Amino acid sequence: MKTIAVIAEFNPFHNGHLHLIEQCKKDLEADRCVIIMSGDFVQRGAPALIDKFTRTKTALLSGADVCIELPIYYALGSAEYFAAGAVSILDKLGCIDYLCFGSECGEIKYLEKTAEILNKEPELFKSTLSACLKSGQSFASSREKAVLTFITNEDPSISDEKLKEFKNILSEPNNTLALEYIKALKKRNSKIVPYTIKRKGEHYKSETLNEFSSATAIREAILNSPKNNIVFSIKNTMPPVCADLLQSYDSEFAFTTKEKSEKLDVLLQYKLILCNNRTFSEYLDVSEDISNKISSYLDYYNGFDDFCTHLKSKNLAYSRLSRICMHILLDIKTQNMQEYKNDDYTSYARILGMKSSASDVLKLAKKTSSIPIINRLKDADNKSCNLSYLQKRLLSETLNSSKIYNLLYKKDQVNEYRIKQIIF
Repeated sequence: MKTIAVIAEFNPFHNGHLHLIEQCKKDLEADRCVIIMSGDFVQRGAPALIDKFTRTKTALLSGADVCIELPIYYALGSAEYFAAGAVSILDKLGCIDYLCFGSECGEIKYLEKTAEILNKEPELFKSTLSACLKSGQSFASSREKAVLTFITNEDPSISDEKLKEFKNILSEPNNTLALEYIKALKKRNSKIVPYTIKRKGEHYKSETLNEFSSATAIREAILNSPKNNIVFSIKNTMPPVCADLLQSYDSEFAFTTKEKSEKLDVLLQYKLILCNNRTFSEYLDVSEDISNKISSYLDYYNGFDDFCTHLKSKNLAYSRLSRICMHILLDIKTQNMQEYKNDDYTSYARILGMKSSASDVLKLAKKTSSIPIINRLKDADNKSCNLSYLQKRLLSETLNSSKIYNLLYKKDQVNEYRIKQIIF
């Protein structure tokens, strides 16, 4: 049996995701596709448009065989933590053959070469990076210069076309995640083989609606559509079954835009006020400088989106600030992340849903996995599951984040211990 894996958010599931799963299954002649999916909050620092169980259904009805939840610390982490956390789960399952992902590059050899440089950090790379940073250049442009300098020094005859490929790798978001996936696999000496296909469709920031629209464009269309007529706006952007699930969704769609996030705005402001008598630097990714900046702007707080917009600067991106706000809201702390990282990225595999036909891959995983597989949430409390202290804490923090999500966007609080596993 050949099994591929995809790390995803499906926020929401669209035709680009369908193309990735179908194409990779075909190219690699794979029997099963395992998904590691963010829960109720996503990596750009925002609540997911719809809850994790509904997104699990869209995945299973569109080519996925098993859907595993990515714990909150990794789902809301930087690209490095997001990738390292997800790869740790896949690697420890012991039954995954390929990790598949889309990229703007579409060429694994260029991605692997760049990832190798970033992992090993040869002396020329480090000295160039340091010099660029000292001259006032941003980290992104400094890293790009350092990589290109090393490559041209290693191969002075390299063509401008190849050099352009390496330059583009470091400037596009899916390439960035691809690099982090490969770096994580290399650091673990994983047997999992990375495999990429060229990303198909609109740029991730594009708001154009067509067959291969970005998730950004689809979310924007939903935001501006009457609740009873969503399918009309997005029907060509995703499998019909996914559009139908969105149309019948019986809870509030989650947005961080000012006119749609009143409850989130108030809850975040409450937490910021509560914590303002001490430093914010205990929270993940918050330096003392950022902590001071948050405190100085707190009296001008006018909602989540407005707050992040006012705080951003040349060297402090909106996406990082939105993650920081979510870290503060959900009590995600630097010390805890360090403990998880030191524990080889604390992992467990909580199954959100699966196809009944995929019981074979789960049966194999139970033989090969070095981490607990939580098939039913209530099993996590059993001695047979054998969760460590850190695994229990990470699971608890992930469940608590979903409780906050439900408080904000669901009609009723959801007790996940009572939810039946999704099986199709």
